Amino acid sequence: MKNYFNFNIEKIINFSLLTLIFIILFALITGYQCKYIEPSFCNSFLIKNILKENGFIENIQSILLLASILILFFTIKYIKKKLFIYVFIILKIIALTYYLGEEISWGQHFLEWNSPEIFLEINNQQETNLHNISNLFDQLPRSLVIIWCGFIPIFFYLIKNKLKFNKNIKLLILPNIKLLVVATIFLIFFLPDFFIDKFGFHPGHHADGKDIKEALYFDFFSFNYVERLSEIHELIFCFYFFIYSVSLSEKLKK
Repeated sequence: MKNYFNFNIEKIINFSLLTLIFIILFALITGYQCKYIEPSFCNSFLIKNILKENGFIENIQSILLLASILILFFTIKYIKKKLFIYVFIILKIIALTYYLGEEISWGQHFLEWNSPEIFLEINNQQETNLHNISNLFDQLPRSLVIIWCGFIPIFFYLIKNKLKFNKNIKLLILPNIKLLVVATIFLIFFLPDFFIDKFGFHPGHHADGKDIKEALYFDFFSFNYVERLSEIHELIFCFYFFIYSVSLSEKLKK
């Protein structure tokens, strides 16, 4: 029974990785064709629905976040005698709940209620959420997620054998080596766009009423031919959290 359980966990993780890669490849291929080649299928409902607000990818994100929260919640009963891990997972659940709540505007995307008057005044999208009000509630949490899902797992893997870490620290930071795959995928999509944007390398798309040809190369290198590239980043985050939660739950139950 124990081996069967382990096999299923690995199967879930492998399937999640393959699903993530497939969705990204599909978004890349269709994104490139729809921006530069513009075949007729780009106007189909399927293609337009992939990256739009409340579309396919955003719904996948919400499902993965909800699953991650539930997995961690039902794992709590196994760790009550380990205070440090217990507190960490409680904080993780709170953070993921905030992420999910903001992603769906705390249910407004599905139930379609009218935003309270205060949100109509201070929210730049007039939705019931905090991240469209201030960078404090948007860019700060996003930066923390970028560090946690992209840089920390790779950095920790490189130094974990050189420094003596407590086994609980090792468990909480990198419960499964396959998280490195997700982190690497994220950095591939994040770093080119980050450096081009922060150092002002992009020449712009138009000058004196003419297209700037070099812009094509910068857009291609940074994957900005994909509409709403940030949604790809967030999709990777959500797969990371899901695989992390599944892996951590399995280790703690043992």
